[in-house]
Amino acid sequence: MSVLGKGLITVTLSLLVALPTGPGLAADNGNDETPGLMAVYQLAVDNDPRIAQARARLDQAREARPQARAALLPSVSLTAAVEQSRQDGEQIGFDAQGNLGLQDIETTVDSTSYGIEVRQTLFRWDRWVGLSEADARVAQAESEYEGALQDLLIRTAGAYFDLLAAKDTLDTRRTTREAFEMEKERAEFAREVGTASRTDVEEARAAHDRALSDEIAAEREVEVAREALLELTGRYLRDVKPPVREVEPRLPDPEDIDFWVSRALETNPELKATEFVAEASQQRVRQARGGRYPTLDLVASRRWVDTSSDDNPFVNRDTVDDNIQLQLNVPLFTGGENTSRIREARAAEREAWSGVKLATREVRRETRDSFLGIRSGVARVSALRQAVRSGETAVEATEVGVEVGSRSTVDLLNARRELANARAELSQVRYAYLLDTLRLQRAVGQLDVNELERLSGLFTGSPGEDVHGD
Repeated sequence: MSVLGKGLITVTLSLLVALPTGPGLAADNGNDETPGLMAVYQLAVDNDPRIAQARARLDQAREARPQARAALLPSVSLTAAVEQSRQDGEQIGFDAQGNLGLQDIETTVDSTSYGIEVRQTLFRWDRWVGLSEADARVAQAESEYEGALQDLLIRTAGAYFDLLAAKDTLDTRRTTREAFEMEKERAEFAREVGTASRTDVEEARAAHDRALSDEIAAEREVEVAREALLELTGRYLRDVKPPVREVEPRLPDPEDIDFWVSRALETNPELKATEFVAEASQQRVRQARGGRYPTLDLVASRRWVDTSSDDNPFVNRDTVDDNIQLQLNVPLFTGGENTSRIREARAAEREAWSGVKLATREVRRETRDSFLGIRSGVARVSALRQAVRSGETAVEATEVGVEVGSRSTVDLLNARRELANARAELSQVRYAYLLDTLRLQRAVGQLDVNELERLSGLFTGSPGEDVHGD
């Protein structure tokens, strides 16, 4: 059970599962050679490049706040310098005999200095606004990372279900091809003994060749699904655990599509991220305006200077200079740079709000699509189950008709083909329904690893659990 939004409104997506009638079932603990859904998800968490990129982006964005805060704190710097100056020329003076006149001079002065400076910002509008802008950027990155985690859950389940559906289709196509091969051999034998026409033989061969083509295409789809899992997990997985329980689809609770759309618009992480982008862009406009405001800094420094000369003892000194300043800087003219930066920031803000509008529409569409997918999945699973039962009955009846001569071989081939198609479609629709339930929960920001773990109950032998029960 999950609680969304205000008022503690309960929203639940439920799947009924019936216990299998077969023998013992293995748990999805990752110790089996064939991994289950949670084992595949853990591989994806450890190896998926996209989620690794999302983590790195989050870590990168989180550094924005300490950097913005540092710009408001005092800065301390240490300086040091070693200098030597030489003076070579003439000046009026007395020589050694006391005569006044131009005298040659050559003086070398050595100077060593070091100092410390402390600078504290008292007023810099762009830096104060930068702190709020950094908060918005961090919130944006956290929402994007939350969305990336939920996207990983969807991609893992999707790749897992795609492989299972492809293998189910391959099994169906292979069984159909084997059945058609038997029909072809029976038609060829009947032709030899004179009880079948050449047309019956050619139709049986054509049906077999078509079934063989379908089997080859299904084999390719299985390999494509395995490659998708390899891309996600970094491991080549030939097989994954199939479901050991039957899915009984249910409609979302509540069955009100507008409720789900409303919740998604409040809690969807991607939509939240775009809103934080817009908030950050607003702060950048305020920062740009700060380029027109004066700045005020408090600067305190102390400097030690040691000066000496072997040629002129009068320059020898050792001093300490203390200095405290209030530095006011008022921008008068910047060549239009500030105005240009403000226009640039406003354009970025308009872009960000357009992104919010686009994301809102996308979230609304995706939520409605997932809800409608669940609703149609419930109806289609029921209809296809009946189609499979009817197809099995039709095949049995047609086989009897062929034996007594009231139906042709073509009728039997068509009946088998329709049954195979119904079975393959039923498998695909079941997995599509499961994926739509996860997508709807993702749309409302409700999807997490606990939900995937409940869903993995379909692929384990844990008895008596409702996969999405309350």
